[in-house]
Amino acid sequence: MKKYLAFLGIFLQSNLALGANEGMQNLMSMAMSLALVVCIIVILAILVKRFNPQLTNLDEFKVIRSIPLGSKERLIVIEIDDKQHLLGVTPHTINYLYQLEKPLEAKEIPQLAKSFSQLLNPQKANLQKKNNKNV
Repeated sequence: MKKYLAFLGIFLQSNLALGANEGMQNLMSMAMSLALVVCIIVILAILVKRFNPQLTNLDEFKVIRSIPLGSKERLIVIEIDDKQHLLGVTPHTINYLYQLEKPLEAKEIPQLAKSFSQLLNPQKANLQKKNNKNV
């Protein structure tokens, strides 16, 4: 009888240990899923910052080109009043460098950036559709 009780005790302890192990596995699975989602968000944020899609395009002020020179330094060609200007941009200052004699053509916004812009600003997308119909 003692053997049966000892066997039953060992069996119950092993089942309790397995139950705790399953709970730990569920917790680890949830933590790993959360870490994966956070990593994907960080990677997407870095990609958007790196490629810097031109999501807004104002009529009176346009960024024609943006050329990264370092991790935080850029050369930017802007257009104001049908004149293009070259600016040097750092984290601390913006320097006016030159007025371009020959205007550069604006780069076409990638389709992915356009779709993100429409998702983020549905009102602006609706206005653009109305403007295109009126033209």
